[in-house]
Amino acid sequence: MLKTVRLMFMILIITILTACNNNSQETTEKPENKKVEDSQKTNEDSMDSNPIENSKKIREITPELVKDIKKILIDDASKLWPSFNNEDKQILLLNPSNKMAYLINNQKTDIGPKDEVIEYSTDSIKDTQLLVTPFQLTTFNGHPTYVFNLEFASDFISGTDEKAAYENVFKFIVHEGIHILLQSGGTVEGLGTRAETYPEDIDSRYYRNEMYQYLKKAIESKKKDEKIDQIQKAVYFYELYLNSNKKNKDQDGYDNIEGMATYLESKAYQMLKHPDASVKELNELTEQNIIDNSNQEQEEVLLMKNREFYDIGALAIASAVDLNLNDKTILTASPLGLLKSEFGSKKAEGHQNIKKANDDYYNSYNSKLKSYVDDIASKQKDNQYAAVRIPVTIQNSSAMFEVMMVEYQYKGIPAEIQTTTREIILPDTRIKLNKMKSLFIEASMEGLEDPTKMNPNTIMGYTIVFVPKKEIEFSKDKLLTIQRDDLLIFDAKYEEKDGEYQILMK
Repeated sequence: MLKTVRLMFMILIITILTACNNNSQETTEKPENKKVEDSQKTNEDSMDSNPIENSKKIREITPELVKDIKKILIDDASKLWPSFNNEDKQILLLNPSNKMAYLINNQKTDIGPKDEVIEYSTDSIKDTQLLVTPFQLTTFNGHPTYVFNLEFASDFISGTDEKAAYENVFKFIVHEGIHILLQSGGTVEGLGTRAETYPEDIDSRYYRNEMYQYLKKAIESKKKDEKIDQIQKAVYFYELYLNSNKKNKDQDGYDNIEGMATYLESKAYQMLKHPDASVKELNELTEQNIIDNSNQEQEEVLLMKNREFYDIGALAIASAVDLNLNDKTILTASPLGLLKSEFGSKKAEGHQNIKKANDDYYNSYNSKLKSYVDDIASKQKDNQYAAVRIPVTIQNSSAMFEVMMVEYQYKGIPAEIQTTTREIILPDTRIKLNKMKSLFIEASMEGLEDPTKMNPNTIMGYTIVFVPKKEIEFSKDKLLTIQRDDLLIFDAKYEEKDGEYQILMK
């Protein structure tokens, strides 16, 4: 449970802000070939990604992905959600290792038929930043374009057969597309950090697990009054959860953000599998798919930590849809908050087996969290270690895969402990972290009203890594180099300040 493989919300912030700065770059990209054929394959010799098997799977499923993503996110977008309309949007699926790129719903008629799919070679794409960014909304050939880099989906297909690989990647594309294309126009209130708190609030985790169980029962109930009864019991634990501590209130909005994307990725997949299903049948299939794909442990009674926003939010939205609540309100409201306002709450006894499993698990979990935090704290105090501070700007950080985030205080400043894989591009060097435990300190964004007008070199925050001093090399030109399995820095300009080696932007 400590290892949650998930692209966290920070990557969405970084890539959206990156996209905002790219929006002003009007470039015309010309394809090598005009139209996609479903059976078309890339030459085996062009496949150079690692691991090879994942690259092969991605290549083989791409033609079908192109066809189905067009159908769901362009042609049938309003069927997926009533206010969803992407007729003027393009979607660009990239697979740089196989040199494949597909522009879906082309809007530039001088390069090919309007609304059709155009095939590119990635060698012909001028904006190379697109090739190292997981997903973003940008301008491509003068039109708004959702760009998704398929190489960043490789972790989701390891060890799967082709059918499972296809489902995982398809849902991933839809999920992030919902964030970028549907949710960008309105947000819910209250978005606190998603980092863990040490020690973990055991009562809050129990309340969340009870919410999930009652929401699942609401979905399984056939009669309206039975559904509402289960919803009211879920709301009772929701109220206890909100009143437990301030952080729970601050994080409430994530149930909407991740729940909506999870609900619609499941619905999209059911639309593919059951194209002739009625609205009622489609809703029921979607609900069951969400339950089937939830991640539970401890004899299937505990919901995995950090899956709460996805699964609880999705089930609450499923109930709201099932009971015909207003779709515009569902799109932007806290889903449990909406159910509370519509149906109220009813005291519930809960489940003793869940309570026991929860208490047992999180007492042990807190011990693991303590060791995670203590590791950074000990390195911070150890004279044999040096702190290296790396600036992160709007556009210089291509990706961040999180194993875990935990709240931390660094020199009296709020920070997050992260174990990340990311690449940070500086003017004179590239820095690579490979599952490297580090700190992240967010820079102040006070006074910022329009992210689209931010300078691309505006510093969003700093990544701080702790490295044994003996592993740091210094050149005569005052350049810093670190070569480790989890960290690569070559010839970076730096200055010593506040007891740190601070990497410079210039």
